[in-house]
Amino acid sequence: MLHPFIYSTKLKIMDTKTISPAEFQSTLTGFIGTFKYHNHQLLQLSMNLTDGCDYVRNEAKAYWLFDAILSHQLTSTVKKQPFQVWRLKKQEDDTWSLICEDGNKNILVIQRIEFSDFLIDEITIWLVDGVAMLPTEY
Repeated sequence: MLHPFIYSTKLKIMDTKTISPAEFQSTLTGFIGTFKYHNHQLLQLSMNLTDGCDYVRNEAKAYWLFDAILSHQLTSTVKKQPFQVWRLKKQEDDTWSLICEDGNKNILVIQRIEFSDFLIDEITIWLVDGVAMLPTEY
């Protein structure tokens, strides 16, 4: 298992190796807090990512996931929520759902995604005051 805070150095050496879903999931649990914020932009929208979310974005090649979260910030019901729970989940028919809740299990938006090769079947990301983080990093 790669240590979550030194993954980038090791991954450059093993650039051609694809991480397994089990390794990816195991590494996610190791992120606690963050050392620095990583900016993610989509047109004029931006948010900060913790080290864990940056790992997800790069290792799972999931720039599109953070683009989707950012694009929904244009919706007034989503935008006004300072605490957002985003859950990407694979469905039985191999489509995916990206669901945003307000932290009290009130659904704000659901986006259906026809195809994804995301590494694991489900991930939760919290967006708190413009910072995307894994729940373990809160």
